[in-house]
Amino acid sequence: MSRVDKFNPLAKGSAIDQKRDALRGGTRGKAEIGEPKFQEIREEAIKYGLATDVLYPISAGKEASIFLALWKNHPIILKAYRVWATPHKLSMTKGHIRESSGKKTRWILGLIEDVAVAEFDVLQNCFNAGVRIPTPISRVANYLTMRFIGDGENPAPQLREVELEDPVAVMNEIFDQYLIMYRDAHYVHGDLSAYNILWWRDTTWIIDVPQSEAVNKWSDMNKVELMLRRDIENVLRYFNSYGIQGDAEHILSVFLDAYIPDNHRNYRELRREGFELV
Repeated sequence: MSRVDKFNPLAKGSAIDQKRDALRGGTRGKAEIGEPKFQEIREEAIKYGLATDVLYPISAGKEASIFLALWKNHPIILKAYRVWATPHKLSMTKGHIRESSGKKTRWILGLIEDVAVAEFDVLQNCFNAGVRIPTPISRVANYLTMRFIGDGENPAPQLREVELEDPVAVMNEIFDQYLIMYRDAHYVHGDLSAYNILWWRDTTWIIDVPQSEAVNKWSDMNKVELMLRRDIENVLRYFNSYGIQGDAEHILSVFLDAYIPDNHRNYRELRREGFELV
């Protein structure tokens, strides 16, 4: 997807341009970036046409805050990236080279827009491939919206918070969904665990994909294999509490047999002698 604000209804430049100008008091001067307040986030989400109302925060991670919002009385999720609250010292002091430009910039708002764009792309591609994830809705600047998973205004619980009647079937379902994500959408999740899987209406939903990494001809397959193994072991560790002992190496081999970019078919043969994936 283009880094132009595709869904921005405004005519006077992108949302990021307007936010930057507002922060520095016009088109000139130095922007002073601080931690965004709830009211500011609510006003911008409504202004940019992402939501008709923002009700309250649900959770806050290292780089983004999650809010329950409304679109014409329908609950949705609003995610607001706030990278300046995290230790991205390089972007604050030495600049950041955006993917869409070869120019160095101290404009940290450009960095957080890139992160939001990347997550929206992962959500869109996984949704198109048939992965059971929150449906992406829209994105403007450092904000994105997606389907709310839950009943009424009550979010679905994380997998770790429920007691499963048939844990073997659920475990197989999770790996089936993850295989679609890897084989068909060509992403490795990177942080899959019982914390990033929701349980709703007797089925699982994979969430929290901003750390996902594309698997393509430019990938480091040693890193991909490491991330896959870690995700698989995290899921199996949760199901160990039910007395289920899964074979991580077998599951990993199923994934790698299903898809490896053509130019990386022999990546293990090229691995340095003594190099171990841990």
